[in-house]
Amino acid sequence: MKFWISVVMSAAAGLASAKDAGEVLLDRVIAFPGSYSQVCDVMTAPQDIPYRAYVLSDYAGASFSERNLKLVTESRDSVVKAIRAKFLSIEFNRAPKDPGKDPKPDESFDGDDTGCDPATLNPLLLDLILKLKAIEALPELLVLEDKLVKAIAKAKGDPNSPAPRVDGWHVGMENHEYEENEPQEKADRRVHLFNSRVAQRDLVITIGKLLREKSYKPYLATALEKAYVKGIQLEAREEGYASLKPGQEIPKKFEGFEITFDPVTKLPFRAYSAVKIPYCRESRDEVRAAAAKWIAEHP
Repeated sequence: MKFWISVVMSAAAGLASAKDAGEVLLDRVIAFPGSYSQVCDVMTAPQDIPYRAYVLSDYAGASFSERNLKLVTESRDSVVKAIRAKFLSIEFNRAPKDPGKDPKPDESFDGDDTGCDPATLNPLLLDLILKLKAIEALPELLVLEDKLVKAIAKAKGDPNSPAPRVDGWHVGMENHEYEENEPQEKADRRVHLFNSRVAQRDLVITIGKLLREKSYKPYLATALEKAYVKGIQLEAREEGYASLKPGQEIPKKFEGFEITFDPVTKLPFRAYSAVKIPYCRESRDEVRAAAAKWIAEHP
């Protein structure tokens, strides 16, 4: 694994050359994704932060408009190349910069008309990887996830070390007791560290989803995937739609459930629900091993 990581890093200069049209477009759609909606409920997570399979955790109300999705899809190869180079340039000790207000939003529903700092790790970048099915970015995703894990470990081990910084994740910690006299610097550090851990889970989910969409057998054998399948089966039984089959008309009583069928297992599930799966380092390592195997088999 160390060999191909070194190969990826040595190739960074070629990927991260002077800005081309793909990088310009990428930076623009990350800063101004085009569609914005008000966030009414703050997303929360317990302190151990489970995976949310296979959904990214937070967009802060921003998403890509149809126009911007069309633009990046038409320039897929150059945009993916730009994303891969960006992943190798991200530094977690850098505070995100406010990109400002979108001067010409395509859609705005009482939201904040702004996206994320393009120089940071943010959920819009990961969402774009998934929308473009950019499995060729697996090497850079693995490098970035490993870098974030090390930054988190350093911050957790040294109270004087700054927490890693990511952008676009705004997840509240469940059951956190408010400390009235907590210094602002300490509170900010706690929030940044928590959200960087949320981002790390999303990196693993992104890697897993890319492999899953390929029905890659080493990935389908992981504990994370098996837990996901059990999760959607349990939800279907509890809500009464477990007997539905692909091609069958969805009964009216399930209107609003947005039931679809999993392309891998053919099981019914709710399109926008997420199965919460306990995080552990072993499951993370298992996903990384499957990704490394894919990379070795697809040079």
